[in-house]
Amino acid sequence: MKKTSTRLEGATLLAALTLGVTPAFAETSPDPGTWSGPYLSAFAVGASSEVRGTSTRGDGSFSSNANDESAHDSFRGAGAGVLLGYQRHYPGGIILGVEADWAGLREEGRQDTLVNSGNAWNGMLQASIVREAQWLSTARVRLGYGTGPFMVSLTGGLALASLVETRTQYEGLNAPTQTVPRFSDRDHAYPIGWSWGVSGAWRMNDAWSLRVDYLQAHFDQVGFGFPDARGGVVSGSGFASVQGRSVSNDVRVDMLRLGLTYSFGNMR
Repeated sequence: MKKTSTRLEGATLLAALTLGVTPAFAETSPDPGTWSGPYLSAFAVGASSEVRGTSTRGDGSFSSNANDESAHDSFRGAGAGVLLGYQRHYPGGIILGVEADWAGLREEGRQDTLVNSGNAWNGMLQASIVREAQWLSTARVRLGYGTGPFMVSLTGGLALASLVETRTQYEGLNAPTQTVPRFSDRDHAYPIGWSWGVSGAWRMNDAWSLRVDYLQAHFDQVGFGFPDARGGVVSGSGFASVQGRSVSNDVRVDMLRLGLTYSFGNMR
């Protein structure tokens, strides 16, 4: 009987302690359902670019040599970047926020143009264009929904990029019959475009979360100029006349990003 009484007393004491500690813990624990506050993220990115456009003479007039250099190119790359944002988690799960990011990219593609004039160098290189996406930055608004440790969102806004094109002119040689690089022109553009995307996040604890983003950026009518471009390759002088090139490209960049995010203020 004494043993049973001791057990009852112990159970009563444990229940009392539980009832006393639970309210105190609830008052001091962070709310596990909120995503509100500023945050900083570092991410790795895989990128894919598609370029479509037109190429004319430097004065804007049509020529077959210039038209053959019109952009029809796709290439891939990778990079890394940082993101800064602020969001507010409202009752019912709705999340509104803004964020800005910058990503350095190593993305490069090459498009070659072959001689098609029926001369001695027919089918050989006449010109090559190397296209690079060096970096890309966006500033966007976000609309999302969060419950517990999970969040999904849609986003859209402005985009800014650093795009480079380098055109190499080839010269025709008679002995042996071949074409070789003669000189290169390089032009740099900083177009402003628009972006949209979707994202998802999983919170590991009060401050750290993992997120994955798909983001697409569009830049329309990006202009490049190559004033020294020749009309082709010819025998004797090695060059046709100077025509120049005026290029207008539409560029789309698709990015898949995986990031680690730190939220200031423990997401309260």
